[in-house]
Amino acid sequence: MNTTAKDLLTTKLPLRFRPDGNFRIMMFSDIHGGRGFAANETHDAIEALIAKANPDLVLIAGDICGPGYIHAETVDDVRFVLDAISEPMERRGIPWAHVFGNHDDNYGVPNAVQQPIYESYPHCVSKAGPDDIDGVGNYFLPVFDADGADVLFGVWGLDSNHSMPEFFEDYGLPADTRYYQASQASSGDYDGPRTSQVFWYWQTSQMLENHLGHKVPSLMYMHIPTPEHALVTIHKNKVNFKGYQLEDVASHTLNSGLFSACVQRGDVKAIFCGHEHENQFSANYMGIMLGYDGFLSYHACHNEDIRGCRLFDISADNPADIQSSILLVRDAQK
Repeated sequence: MNTTAKDLLTTKLPLRFRPDGNFRIMMFSDIHGGRGFAANETHDAIEALIAKANPDLVLIAGDICGPGYIHAETVDDVRFVLDAISEPMERRGIPWAHVFGNHDDNYGVPNAVQQPIYESYPHCVSKAGPDDIDGVGNYFLPVFDADGADVLFGVWGLDSNHSMPEFFEDYGLPADTRYYQASQASSGDYDGPRTSQVFWYWQTSQMLENHLGHKVPSLMYMHIPTPEHALVTIHKNKVNFKGYQLEDVASHTLNSGLFSACVQRGDVKAIFCGHEHENQFSANYMGIMLGYDGFLSYHACHNEDIRGCRLFDISADNPADIQSSILLVRDAQK
């Protein structure tokens, strides 16, 4: 890993706490856009959410394109989706970032080809990340104090990859290799951040601490939930469980140790994801808040009780104490 601390602390646009000492992040996912998607409705929903929430940073947690009869087959299709969903941020000058989901490249436009399209938008602060680890879009975003003197908070974006068949192909395992769920509360055959990404997070976290002289309280986000997201659903009465769980947690099949690494490093205070369209909960486990963002599709599940975004409010006085809430589209549009 040849990345320096200076590289890590450099972003296209500076992220800073407001003069009043606050910083707000808005997060949503699962637009499932492409040819013929509800561009106007989706744009108007994002517009209403931003107007109501007034965020300092917007995170889009994957499955921005595809799958199904609405999907993106070409670069033009991808740009059509991004033009619609980024306009409210671009017009206001609000920095925004993304990670990929398991469906974004299902129809022939690889994530490595999509990444430069995202980064071409003036206010997109996503980064492709190191090319010697798994995934496209692994990065750290520093949030400085109002004066730009010190990093008070951070955002880790991780590519949670695709599925077990693709994992088998990448690592030379037989296609009929058996696998089992990491938790009795999990479902599906999904991949997650892999060992190389966990190592990268650990080493990068240490580098930041050594350079800055302190750990950086952070939010980590990705598309597919961790096995620990499933685990907390078994112990709802013990983990300060709040919100909806209307479907099984489709978490990483293999447990890469990411959550354990975060616990041991002690800087990540929240891990949030998208992926399931009808789960919108948060819980606290081993000092880390786990949960889901807001689902924002108009053709892949139409649940008005879920469609919206998650807000994270961070104070410069105590950036480790992340305050989380949900804002629904129907409430923002009133």
